[in-house]
Amino acid sequence: MDAREVPAAVLSAAVRPKLITVAIPFHNEGENLEELVPELISVIGGLPYAFEVLLVDDMSSDGGAEVVRRFAAKQPAIRLIQLSRRGGQSGAFQAAFDQAQGDFIIRMDSDLQDDPRDLTLLLRQIELGHDLVMGLRTSRKHPRTLRILSAAFDLLVLLFVNSPLHAHSGSFVAFRADLVRGVHLYRNDHRYLPLIAIRRGVVDATEVVVRHRDRKRGTSHYRLARKVCSGVIDSALFFCRLVLGFYDRK
Repeated sequence: MDAREVPAAVLSAAVRPKLITVAIPFHNEGENLEELVPELISVIGGLPYAFEVLLVDDMSSDGGAEVVRRFAAKQPAIRLIQLSRRGGQSGAFQAAFDQAQGDFIIRMDSDLQDDPRDLTLLLRQIELGHDLVMGLRTSRKHPRTLRILSAAFDLLVLLFVNSPLHAHSGSFVAFRADLVRGVHLYRNDHRYLPLIAIRRGVVDATEVVVRHRDRKRGTSHYRLARKVCSGVIDSALFFCRLVLGFYDRK
């Protein structure tokens, strides 16, 4: 049986968390939310967990917040958080982590490229005792330049972090909540959340292969040239903060 087809009944209750938080930031993804939220509701409804799904509106202007409100009115697990000013993905995740009540937090994107059906894969690893689960995208739908940059970043990680992971830039990741709750995120720190969690005390990390779907509509809010130009500076600043203990538990 394919790992993705593990039925809910197979999930053991031995290490089952009481509540799972799914954190999803969005900015002008209204059409994608119309499809994503029903998918999520369908998936979590068939799993033996209590869920809260925190959808964080980063000052959208396309009515995305109304889409979420419509679903939240019928499904108590869906919650809308609205930022009062643009915070980017890092600011959105900061808001979600500050309000999350779950024992574990799963972060994913709102552009439909992360497949909600793969939640089962991450949850299975949580039940096996892992406190960090990285979703590996073996068939990435990103441009070749971005794939090369990600590979270069993973090589850089080897110089600064004793990481058990093979990749560190995936968007579909599960953390034990205390590993990210209470941490102060700086600009673009959402890219480095697995490394921040490792610094803050990951005991047992693992990886699972997840789907990476084509983007059906819209374009990335991060332009390729901007990623290339700012990536080196952002990474250098991040590693300085990491080494100096900016993310350590207080």
